[in-house]
Amino acid sequence: MSPSWQSVKERSNPFTLRLIRWIALNMSRRFARLWLYPITLYFLLTSPEARFSSRNYLKRVPGQTGSVIGIAKHIHCFAATILDRVYFLTDQQNLFDIEINGRELIDEVVKQKTGCLLLGTHLGSFEALRCLAIIHDKLPLKIMIYQDHNAMISKALEELNPDITESVINLGDDQALLKMKESIDEGALIGMLGDRVTVGARQVTCQLLSDDVLMPAGPITCASILQVPVFLFFGVYKGGNRYSIYIEKLADSISAPRQDRDKVVAQYVQKYTDTLEAMIKRYPYNWFNFYDYWGDRNG
Repeated sequence: MSPSWQSVKERSNPFTLRLIRWIALNMSRRFARLWLYPITLYFLLTSPEARFSSRNYLKRVPGQTGSVIGIAKHIHCFAATILDRVYFLTDQQNLFDIEINGRELIDEVVKQKTGCLLLGTHLGSFEALRCLAIIHDKLPLKIMIYQDHNAMISKALEELNPDITESVINLGDDQALLKMKESIDEGALIGMLGDRVTVGARQVTCQLLSDDVLMPAGPITCASILQVPVFLFFGVYKGGNRYSIYIEKLADSISAPRQDRDKVVAQYVQKYTDTLEAMIKRYPYNWFNFYDYWGDRNG
């Protein structure tokens, strides 16, 4: 079973982050992308955890073997999306060819001002979600994340666009659920990730790539309490400057008697996991959970 990702130490340093950020903002994207190759080689050679987790994941995906070449492609894809975060967060979406599938679903939510939960994963770029805010001028978009983890990267990226701070709800805040409800009542779209468990939080055992894995129950539980529509969001990186955004409806609302809530929540979490698995099989190098996700070292 999967251990907590929170135990994985951040491997970045301020100088490297500032250097990458400076290159991205002062050189062409084409030139900046040349740095992805030495960065990929560096992590391939110096991060046994990244190699193990990538191989352990890829060998579960049909058609993948977990070879060194596959691991290198996996790390390179991740590095590419990290670099592109700089451009997304500085509103340079014009640099990309972005296809949006399911945009009409969000259009309807915006029109009705009902608010919704956009449940994402660590597949592709979650920052691509900001493209929806660009399309809908002044769209009330809030992102729920744990700011304390990878704080160095978060701080470096927030410095690019100070307005981002106002759109973030820290899941480590005791008032996070209240802030989420207030935002929903205002018609906001709440974006959060749902494929990593945290210590002490409620969890659901699901099947992912033919094996048991722990998934958080929190996002679906919140949706059932607040009675809001739930959509799944994937911002897939397709190479070069191409991204595809996929939006799928999970439920108009999730309701169940209190005594059946755990069962209903578990069913929806598995449905979320099934959709994630389908996307993984289509875009195997896009899934970025570089830790012992299935807990094989503890098995």
